[in-house]
Amino acid sequence: MDFFNSLTLDLKMLVVAIAGCALLALFSGNQKAEKRYMLVFAVLAAVGVYRFTQVEVEAPEQSAATRAAPQPVTPAPKHKPLVSTSAR
Repeated sequence: MDFFNSLTLDLKMLVVAIAGCALLALFSGNQKAEKRYMLVFAVLAAVGVYRFTQVEVEAPEQSAATRAAPQPVTPAPKHKPLVSTSAR
């Protein structure tokens, strides 16, 4: 489950679509519809593999860029406490 949660949103949608097409192809009663679902399954699987390899190539570059510029930590400003004005 950690692997699925680590994927980007578009890859998660592709995984769900691939699983849905596989289930539709398995439980389809019509042979013509089954071939259509398998064609869509193959296309989605190819797109998923392509996107997964592209995301893995881009990820180290992004993490190196974010590590290059550390953000300084600034202390929170001190505020004067609220005073009730109803007793005046």
